[in-house]
Amino acid sequence: MTTTRAERALATRRRMVKAAYDQFCVQGYAGTTVASVAQAAEVAVPTIYYTFGTKAALLAEALGAAVLGFDHWRQPPPDSEIAELLPWHRWSADFQAAPTSDAALEIFLMNGAKILQRVGALSPALQGAASDPEAAEVVRMAEHRRQDAYREAIRVVAAKPGGLGEGLTLSRATDILMVLFSSDVFHALRTGRRWSATLCTEFLVELVKGQLLGSSP
Repeated sequence: MTTTRAERALATRRRMVKAAYDQFCVQGYAGTTVASVAQAAEVAVPTIYYTFGTKAALLAEALGAAVLGFDHWRQPPPDSEIAELLPWHRWSADFQAAPTSDAALEIFLMNGAKILQRVGALSPALQGAASDPEAAEVVRMAEHRRQDAYREAIRVVAAKPGGLGEGLTLSRATDILMVLFSSDVFHALRTGRRWSATLCTEFLVELVKGQLLGSSP
């Protein structure tokens, strides 16, 4: 099977991004070098700089790929709206078509927990990025995008039959989701308390459902 130049370039980009993700997870932000990423990805150092420009930009793509899935990652359009990015998730259609708020939230949380697990492994690197102004801005923008994504998800859930719990506003529901359903919480349970990924997921799904829909965990 013949591959095109664009397909080969995308495969190389994904390999570099995955290598960067692995390095950031193990070495942290400060401990990761462009040279180490290039060696792991089996490319030349100038290729990394030509493709991404800076280590902070590499962190941004590693984080984006962790959110969307490494085999599904492609360079995002600049300044894209969250509504443009949500359909990149393969489960987005099922989420949008869910018949009830409970079913929609279940889909969002079950798939979102997989994202939290991948992003959670990056938590130490994201925290360590504060010393680099460009990297710190990457983290700030990522959190802003997460809030936008969660707000949009809550809007979809609230519009379904069953809606949100009594008296719960879209704003308050978004705040609850931001705090409870985070990669930091997942990472703390997974590594700090040594819970299995399955147990972390079950706990967070029940917790968030109880808060947003009013059902008892």
